[in-house]
Amino acid sequence: MLGSNKLLQFSGAFLAFGFTILQGMDWLFKKYSIDNKYFNYLLALLVLSFLGSLFFFFLKKNKSDKSKVGDPKKGNYIKIANVAITSLLLFLFIYFFRKSNSEEILINEILPKISTAYDKGDIYYVFKKTKELLKEYPENKIIYNFLRKSSWVVDVESDLPNTDVYIRYGRDSVWNYVGIAPIDTIYVPNLRFENDFNLKLVTDDIEYIGEDEESGTFSLRYLDETPERYIFKNSIKSERMFFPCCDLGEVDIEAFAISKYEVSNLEFKEFVDGGGYENPDFWDFPIIIKGKKYTYKNTISNFTDKFGKFGPANWSYGQFPSGRGNFPVSHISWFEARAYANYKGRKLPNLFQWLYSAKLSGWDLIQLPNLDKVNFNNYGTVEIDEQIKGSKLIPNIAGNVREWVTNPDSDFNYSALGGSYNDPTYSFNSYYSLSPFVRTSENGFRLVKSFSKNDKIQDALTIKYDKNYIRDFDKEEDVSDEIFQYYKSQFDFEDYPMEVLLENIPTTERGYKIERFEMDTPYKSDERLFGFIIYKSKFKNNLKPIINYPTAGGLFDKTTENLKKYLIRDSKFLLDEGYAVIFPVYHSTYSRNRTIDTWWPNKSEEYKQTILKIGKDFKRVIDYIETRNEFDISRLSYQGYSWGSVSSNYLLAIDERVKSASIFVGGLMLQKSKKEIEPHIYLRRIKIPILHIVGKSDGFFDHEKSFKPWNKLIGTPEKDKTNIILENTGHGLPKDTIIKYQLEFLKKYN
Repeated sequence: MLGSNKLLQFSGAFLAFGFTILQGMDWLFKKYSIDNKYFNYLLALLVLSFLGSLFFFFLKKNKSDKSKVGDPKKGNYIKIANVAITSLLLFLFIYFFRKSNSEEILINEILPKISTAYDKGDIYYVFKKTKELLKEYPENKIIYNFLRKSSWVVDVESDLPNTDVYIRYGRDSVWNYVGIAPIDTIYVPNLRFENDFNLKLVTDDIEYIGEDEESGTFSLRYLDETPERYIFKNSIKSERMFFPCCDLGEVDIEAFAISKYEVSNLEFKEFVDGGGYENPDFWDFPIIIKGKKYTYKNTISNFTDKFGKFGPANWSYGQFPSGRGNFPVSHISWFEARAYANYKGRKLPNLFQWLYSAKLSGWDLIQLPNLDKVNFNNYGTVEIDEQIKGSKLIPNIAGNVREWVTNPDSDFNYSALGGSYNDPTYSFNSYYSLSPFVRTSENGFRLVKSFSKNDKIQDALTIKYDKNYIRDFDKEEDVSDEIFQYYKSQFDFEDYPMEVLLENIPTTERGYKIERFEMDTPYKSDERLFGFIIYKSKFKNNLKPIINYPTAGGLFDKTTENLKKYLIRDSKFLLDEGYAVIFPVYHSTYSRNRTIDTWWPNKSEEYKQTILKIGKDFKRVIDYIETRNEFDISRLSYQGYSWGSVSSNYLLAIDERVKSASIFVGGLMLQKSKKEIEPHIYLRRIKIPILHIVGKSDGFFDHEKSFKPWNKLIGTPEKDKTNIILENTGHGLPKDTIIKYQLEFLKKYN
């Protein structure tokens, strides 16, 4: 039977027929989303047809002439071919059966589980699962969309050849091999306020593990030049840097190494004993400060100890206090710190290097480190190598002694950063400067090994610092109600026809709607005012509107792609309760023309006009909301996070149609603007119920200097103020906390 040529012909024909039918049906079922169970029925029918045909063929063959003898060798070849084709046919049936069932499991079980996890905020699960599934289903757009929504993209480049790149995702302990640098696209999980990933780069004898979320170009050639007891800091590009007082802009920093510990008394004694004070080559003289020329000869006598000998002010006859060898040297001026650095062939860090090393640059400020055990609010210094368990900070870069850096400010003082043992905790991320001659117990330093001559440019930069940034809002004058009405009228505009272009935006989120609206601006402009509205379809005829103001992401993003990406995910808890969230794209945000690129106020006319246009956009969008019958305008609420929170200080005072507001991590900005748009003047006129959630460790808006003045000045009655103050929390609030308190607040007031 197996040696039958007719069986071979039959099996081959059925294989070709079955493969063609299954491929065609597979395409058809996918295109029209037909239930996979019908595909399994078809598969079963083909299997039964094949088996039935074989049975019929066997019966027919048994009746044939058994005495026929053919070529045995040829018969063996036919047997082998029959077995092979029959096996291939069975494999084909099994393959399509498993494929059908796996896709059915994907659609009915796996994708709903991913969607549920995404809705619950389990981004890490979504990221890991979608990366795994895309290996099996590379063309599946739904899987790819979930990966895109749960991740962001980084790149890696090395200055050394043949560098192997490994990645460890935030919650993993396993290193996964990625490839050889350069690599331009690596998906990493978007875990918001957790560490998303670490990279490991290996080449020859060099292994470097990057800091949390460090990517881009790695200057590995400098690792061999990094001294002992120093920490290598890789180069960074376009890092945003600022203090609560001042915006330093985007900064590029070359690779460098910073000493792990502050300079100790014992180390500084080497400089004293080695004649460091007697050698003019180590000192920054001559120098002119506030019009006066200082030379080595007429200045060096200022730097003596308690008995007139060269050395720190608290030393005696060139000796540090007994038992204090491993404590940081203090009671030294900026000049002495600089001279020691020159003596060692090193330098002081510049302000930008110090901020980067202290994790106070870029989005590290989202969450200040836990400073509970740091040496603040104390009576004296601790040893230089005292390390707080679990801390990712360089030892004592926060507290202990303020650390001199190279940069002067606009008042000819020099920067001393990080706070000291007797300072309050918030001084860690506060800008501080003092005379370079000051020799108090609070001031010490650490060193930097430079790998680039470009450092010298940043070393000499003057910090534009307004000492008035420590504002006492109680002493700042309010204006009369008549004058305020004039200020408020700046946001008015002449009425004009409400002509709105409205379109639906496709979304993979079933049951939810995204609309895009577009209209003329309420001021002369070549642009159009537009935005997005999201809601759950089942509430369409009875929606409670919430108007949103963006974070600073609205300033940095040049398109609305990221905005649209997270619209539904971040607001689903509101949409499911019948709220509609309106996301206007205000003047100078996202894809609209820029007139500002920072959230920091200033006294320029350009900044004033930007704020006025934003306020007019805000009022015009409310005009539009009011025209739509499905929105209950009497229940209009406001929400804003970070920049959106501080912007509420004036927006909520210019339109009385807003009945309540939920704001997060805000307060009063410390920088001044023109008086007619000063937020504290508007804040006093806000009377509506307010929910405000803040973190006491916020690195952007200081609790003492920003939140407390806000809370004191806002006009809302105490009974309608809901302030939630979270300990050990920074600028990034837990999502569950926001959901809990915002829903409770809206239920009460809207």
